[in-house]
Amino acid sequence: MEPPAFGSTDTPVTRGPGAGGPGAARSSRVVTGGVTGTIGYFVDGRETGRERFEILHHADGHVLRAVCEIDDEALLRDVTVSMDADWHARDGFCRIVKAGAPYATMWFDVGDDSVRMAGRIGTRASDATVPTPARIPYLGLHPLQGDALIAAIRGTEDPGRFVGIAAVTNSVSPNGDEACGAVPLQIDVAYLGREALSVIAGDFAARRYAIRWRDDWPAADLWVRDSDFTFLRMRWDLVPTVYELTAVSELA
Repeated sequence: MEPPAFGSTDTPVTRGPGAGGPGAARSSRVVTGGVTGTIGYFVDGRETGRERFEILHHADGHVLRAVCEIDDEALLRDVTVSMDADWHARDGFCRIVKAGAPYATMWFDVGDDSVRMAGRIGTRASDATVPTPARIPYLGLHPLQGDALIAAIRGTEDPGRFVGIAAVTNSVSPNGDEACGAVPLQIDVAYLGREALSVIAGDFAARRYAIRWRDDWPAADLWVRDSDFTFLRMRWDLVPTVYELTAVSELA
């Protein structure tokens, strides 16, 4: 006799205790909450790219996942960053595809006195260790929601003053695709106050920050949701693009 095909309803399924049937005890969920959303990239009102992201909360921290598309550059970026309960980076992954071809794949591990990177850049394997005076709090892997999370590190103390935040990035370039590797830098961040902000996704109470990645670059204006550091808007005089949250929903 032939066994029933996969998905067949001919054979009854027996559920044991705790298997999810009526009356079964529900186990604790691994993900305790979070947010998912979409960010649009706009030049003169024309959409030139987008980012889909989710932030997941769990018992010991948070995970950011983001996929970014830049249409004019034919660039696709896939990023994951794991953080502790205080939003300090533990490790991160960044894959860049350009014009359909693999461009760079990098994994970063944050230690107490260094950041290790292993990956492939172009056609060559790449491994590096960046010494750090102490454990760095932030990995800059270029998703906009990742930029927004630096607000959790900066906080709201001493408004108007730029505070340096030790970081390692995969690239010091506007699109995050030039001279890829493990690059140490200090990101200067100023908290500028609270505002009411309207974006495509809706109306929000926001915190405003200024971020400066290099001394010879202008600071970018960043707005995040006041309650949880969700990205709302960014404008940066170095590029013509305006970035704005277009959709957001909460994860139960």
